[in-house]
Amino acid sequence: MKYKLYLSTCTILLTINCLHSQSIDTLPMKETSPRYIEYMSNYINLKLAHTSDVDELSVITDDNDIYLSPNASSFSQLFFNYRFISFSIKYIPKWLPGNDDNDIKGKTKGSGFGLNLNFDRWLQELSYSKTKGYYLENTSDYDPSWSEGDPYVQFPNLQFLNFQGVTAYKFNPNFSVNAVATQTERQVKSAGSFIPHLLYRYYIIENKEDPEPNQATQKSNNFEIVLGAGYYHTFVLKNDFYISLGATPGVGTVYTKLTTRFPDEEIYTNQKNTIFRVDGRAGIGYNGPRFFAGVYSRIAASSVEQQKTSVINQDTRFVLQGFVGYRLNAPKWMRDNVNKVGEIIGK
Repeated sequence: MKYKLYLSTCTILLTINCLHSQSIDTLPMKETSPRYIEYMSNYINLKLAHTSDVDELSVITDDNDIYLSPNASSFSQLFFNYRFISFSIKYIPKWLPGNDDNDIKGKTKGSGFGLNLNFDRWLQELSYSKTKGYYLENTSDYDPSWSEGDPYVQFPNLQFLNFQGVTAYKFNPNFSVNAVATQTERQVKSAGSFIPHLLYRYYIIENKEDPEPNQATQKSNNFEIVLGAGYYHTFVLKNDFYISLGATPGVGTVYTKLTTRFPDEEIYTNQKNTIFRVDGRAGIGYNGPRFFAGVYSRIAASSVEQQKTSVINQDTRFVLQGFVGYRLNAPKWMRDNVNKVGEIIGK
């Protein structure tokens, strides 16, 4: 059918265009004047977050639009946070609506983990995620006989791997990134800071199907580096509530190596494209002595100028995240060992 001819090229378009233990009143306080930050140094944070940030892939052109989604409308994350260290594990909760309709949208596997090391001024984030199994959201555009309730066109072996790091520097020592990111601190007086950062990302989009006669499969290896500079502010309200706002524009470059695999040969092409990014965040939360919770929203927009063409590809996504957490007393052996590490690195 006609739609199969279009879909045989979707991965090529996709890979080129898509970018994708003390009591609370005796906790140690670092000197600020006046006091802005309360350091929850003797507590372990356990946090559960749920987010709509899934790895969707899309290509929008004058002739065809392609929207590929995993069979997962949301992800969950478990966090373990202590002082300047934060670990997280990402997974798909299959029991939630929108994550379990395998007969219609196919099977999706997704996982990931993250590590944050947030010091007084320097902030470091590292993360990895993997998503395998996609379906064509706009199947009806390519198959006129398709109707609601029918199975979507599926790509069970289409895989997205993402390795990402962010290194940032906080100029204002009275502003706490940890208060809104990991909740290992509490912002007790309103403050903001200018925060430049360097984002570096290596991601792979690959259709792992074996190519059939007169057809091809593709793999793209992409390295993205973006320099950004933004401002973030936390407004502290009464009774431990706060509002957090911020935005970061950035510009960088994406290097792409595309491999097109036919049954009897492979073709390699390379591109170097300029990317513009804007990342905006807003949230409201409660950060009490023991219990904390909040809701955050994020708008991320990117624009990519394709090399040797006049085409500019744009992508905008809106992400919503909610979280709840609780602080537990850290055992003495953990406090002692982390204190030793802190002394070595000057934290």
